[in-house]
Amino acid sequence: MLGAFGLVTVGAGSVLAAASTGQPIVLFAAFGHAFVIAVMGTALGPISGGQISPAVSLGLIVTRRQKADIGAVIIAFQLLGSLIGGALLLWLYPTMPGSIGARFHLATPALTANGNVTVSALQGFALETLMTFFLVFVVFATAIDPRGTAKTLGAIPIGLTVGVDWLLGGALTGAAMSPGRWLGPAVASGFFDNAWVYWAGPLLGGVLAAFVYESVFMPSKK
Repeated sequence: MLGAFGLVTVGAGSVLAAASTGQPIVLFAAFGHAFVIAVMGTALGPISGGQISPAVSLGLIVTRRQKADIGAVIIAFQLLGSLIGGALLLWLYPTMPGSIGARFHLATPALTANGNVTVSALQGFALETLMTFFLVFVVFATAIDPRGTAKTLGAIPIGLTVGVDWLLGGALTGAAMSPGRWLGPAVASGFFDNAWVYWAGPLLGGVLAAFVYESVFMPSKK
C-alpha cells in the first residue's frame, strides 16, 4: 500500500508540480517516477517484496511465484494506496475550473490528442502493454531471478526502466504501466476516459513478460 501511495503522490505529483511551474513535464515526470520506484522498491523489498504494481503481482501469480490469495490481498492494498494518493493530490491541487488539477485531471494518464499527434485507444493499449512488458521483464531479471542484482542494486534498475518508459510513452499515454498509477488520480478527478487501456494494457504486458522470462530465461530448478 505504501509503495503505491508513493508512486501516485510522487509520480503524479511530479507531473502537476512541473505543470504548475512551467517546467518540462515529461522530463520531470520521468525522474519523479524513476526515483520513487527505485527508493520505495528498495526500501520495501525486504519487508513485502517491494510489490508496487498490480501488473507485477499478477505476473508473479500466473507464474506461481506468488499464491493467488496472497497476491489478491497485495493487489487490493496497492489499489487502496493509489486511492489514498489520489485523495492527497486532490487536496493539494483542487480541481477548480481552470486550475492545474482540473486541466491535467490530477495527472491521470490519458491518450494524447493534439495538433502534433493523436494516439488511438488501440495504439495506447499497445504502448502500455509494451512499456509494462519492459518493466516486468526487468523486475523478473533483477529481483526474481536468483542471479539478479537486487541484493546489490536494490530497485534502481527497475526505477530506471520506469524512467526510460516515461521518456518513451509519457507524452503519448501518460505512461501508467500500472492500473494503480491510473486509479487514484482517475477516481479523485472523475476522469475515466479510455479506462480499459490502463487496465488491460499493463496487466497483459505484465503477464506476457512474466511468462517469457519464466519460460526462456529463468534457470531451471535442480
